[in-house]
Amino acid sequence: MALLHLLASMREEMDFRLVAAHLDHALRASSQAEAHFVRNVAQQLGIAAHVRRQDVAEHARSHGISVEEAGRRIRYDFFADVRIASGAHSIATAHHREDAIETFLLRIFRGSSLTGLRGILPVRGHIIRPLIDAARAEILEYLRHEKIDYIQDTTNLDSETDRNFIRNRLVPLIAERFPGYAGSLKRTMDLIAAEEAYLELASDALYSEAISPCDRGLHLDVEKLCQAPGVIAGRSLRKALYELSGAETRWKRVHIDTLLKAIRGKNPSAQLDLPGGLKAFREYGTLLLTACWPSPPANGLNIVARGPGRLTTGGRGVLEFALLDASAAEFPGAGETKRASFDADKLPFPLTVRTPQPGDRIELWGAAGSIKLKKLFIDLKIPRTRRRDLLLVVKDDTILWIPGIRRAKIAPVGSETRRILEIRWAGNRSA
Repeated sequence: MALLHLLASMREEMDFRLVAAHLDHALRASSQAEAHFVRNVAQQLGIAAHVRRQDVAEHARSHGISVEEAGRRIRYDFFADVRIASGAHSIATAHHREDAIETFLLRIFRGSSLTGLRGILPVRGHIIRPLIDAARAEILEYLRHEKIDYIQDTTNLDSETDRNFIRNRLVPLIAERFPGYAGSLKRTMDLIAAEEAYLELASDALYSEAISPCDRGLHLDVEKLCQAPGVIAGRSLRKALYELSGAETRWKRVHIDTLLKAIRGKNPSAQLDLPGGLKAFREYGTLLLTACWPSPPANGLNIVARGPGRLTTGGRGVLEFALLDASAAEFPGAGETKRASFDADKLPFPLTVRTPQPGDRIELWGAAGSIKLKKLFIDLKIPRTRRRDLLLVVKDDTILWIPGIRRAKIAPVGSETRRILEIRWAGNRSA
């Protein structure tokens, strides 16, 4: 009521339009009478009033959250709806200095970060709090002096909730022992807010360097995050989590620490399940944060190439098989991985194109003996999530080529080669 009357008295001089928004939480028998009271006051002041009634207790039960949290979510969603519908710029709430101090103390007892210890900010997005530096006593004096009627929320007198316990029982004891506590705590919160702002700038800079969007979510650069101080890296990770989950998910320090552990750990294929449906998996130097967990294909690929031509491999790219005269052929360069040449007379069709299987081995060009594909993939730091989609060109049980990766030593092109089997791969993924 104080805020409503103050803004109403200023609207002509400052040239702004004002609307009132009241949510009936349906928690008390008197709530409908209070909504009616708000409508009447708004009408007397010539202000449009938007009133909505919603069963907050039922919302809390159905969503498994506290009544306080349910009320906060529904209330601010309602305020946002009214702001958009009325074409308003800002949402003004009547939080005052004691509200900020209660929030500060509550968050200390719950183990908050510096971000939480800033208290209630004067401006956050579209939300403004014009009375945040005013004391409760000053507001009550204003109401008395201006003869403004108001209604006391009787649930504020119940000390069962943590906030009300702090307000009704703890704060009076603190005030008795430390009469100037409010000013001192407010200065502490202001200092925390200033240092918090600096840390946010540093974490934003790291975020822009180490975290980038991709088609499945966010790519996190493991090396850059490991090199950054833990407090800065943790803030960047928290921002990344909220970027994907939105404000509804409440991220705690344990979630940040779990992500940091995956980034700093020695497991290059670490995988995490996170709240809000998010998941994370590491691929050596990158950690993917996503809501789209890649699942393995139901069946492996197994296609027979019976002669020259194009072979489509179900989303893994296209293979082209061609028979060339050796005198006219161009040989692949040493570092080329998307084209391979073989002595065609030593490798008659049919050939098989398939995905890797347990126990597969390959005899690599220029190496002695054979090596398990699993060890090769680990040595080349190929992420586990990519391995199941790799292609193998096989003759009987012998692997000839892993397109995009390595060629085997079988059927090399030599001086006696008359025909060349050239295989080209137009892949969907880089090696």
